[in-house]
Amino acid sequence: MRYFYPAEQQALFTDRERELAELEYRRDQLHQGRQEHTSLFGLRRIGKTLLLKELVRRTLTQSQSEESDETEEGEVDTPASEIVPVYMDFSHICTSPETFATGYVGWVCYWYLTRGQASPVSYLDIASLTGEVMLAGNREVAGTVRRLAEALRTARPDRPGILRLAFEFPEELAQLAGCKFMLIFDEFQEIETLTNFQDSQNVIALFRAAMQTQSQVLYILAGSAITAMTKLIADHRSPLFVHFSQMPITPFAPRDTAALAAKLLGGELAEDVAQAIHRLTGGHPFYVTTLSERLRRLVETGGWALNADAVQCAFIIETLSSAGRIYSFCRYVYDLSLQKARGYGSLKATLQVLATEEGLTSSQVARALRVTPGSARDYLKWLRDVDLVVERERAYFFQDPVMRYWVAHATRGIEVSLTASAEDLADLVAGLGQYFPTTTERI
Repeated sequence: MRYFYPAEQQALFTDRERELAELEYRRDQLHQGRQEHTSLFGLRRIGKTLLLKELVRRTLTQSQSEESDETEEGEVDTPASEIVPVYMDFSHICTSPETFATGYVGWVCYWYLTRGQASPVSYLDIASLTGEVMLAGNREVAGTVRRLAEALRTARPDRPGILRLAFEFPEELAQLAGCKFMLIFDEFQEIETLTNFQDSQNVIALFRAAMQTQSQVLYILAGSAITAMTKLIADHRSPLFVHFSQMPITPFAPRDTAALAAKLLGGELAEDVAQAIHRLTGGHPFYVTTLSERLRRLVETGGWALNADAVQCAFIIETLSSAGRIYSFCRYVYDLSLQKARGYGSLKATLQVLATEEGLTSSQVARALRVTPGSARDYLKWLRDVDLVVERERAYFFQDPVMRYWVAHATRGIEVSLTASAEDLADLVAGLGQYFPTTTERI
């Protein structure tokens, strides 16, 4: 698993037992011939990928344990077909229909032949994939790989044909090999990139057509573009409508935030420290991790005391220093989101208005920007479409309070040094309450 889920990542896995139990239940139902395809929704870096990797690890561990039991106890009467997990990140393979088909078939071959115990590099190029299959001497996969290689050699490949070949491959292999597959697609919304290519506009319909005829494959989709994923899964106009149940991946509760921070800080935390970390991060695992790592550096190399005041200073340094990881993450999400939307300058101004005061109606935003109500509604819709803001009871809020804090400061040129002292940050610490209200919830 070192190529896929290193030991240091495994050590940081925290909570998510409820979500894991639900996913494992769906996986185990596949043994009974029941398929409940599932989609996961959540903000970027909320922990979806780590959850999916832990599911893969536990599935492989379970399969190895069952094989060991059979070896010790002899032949069982009705052995269940092994469920082979297949994880693939669509953000890496959705660059063209040809690359996608190769990557799709390649990842299925990789997990089927190696169970994640080798480097996947040679499985992602059609020439080296063909060589790996020949070396393995596996007749079940050789035919499909050969047909795909032949199709890709033509001057103008039959794109619908190679996409159908890829989508149908897992079921064909499962039937031939006597196993079942759990296909996990991370950043699934990236599949829409393929619709920009000639002859592949109906890729979602092709996927659904293959999925509907399959009995040996379970699909688990995940995506960080919440609005795009919702349109793919829950919009009645989508070919995938009603085919997937939905599972939201939410931030950690206070207790789980404290557990993760304790792993990173090397011991149990005082109540006020744990509360401060949860208050500022909202339980978002990436923010918890990054803040805790910054806090540890301040304590171990800067001589800071490990207390709630140090937590606040560490958060400001990590969020408002251009070298901070939270700063870099917010900058990336901000730039990427606005690039995907229209009206870049107007949207920046809209975000700054909401960063100063949340919970405004579209009419109030229009007055603040001095634009028409229709224009303000358009701006807010575009920001909803890229998951930067949400609408609740006709008022608008940032999806992520840390992003709100970053926009309110970093986009106006407010920046701090990595080596700032507590005295340097005093004014900014005093202003945190405007963005992160104090909570008395116990860990």
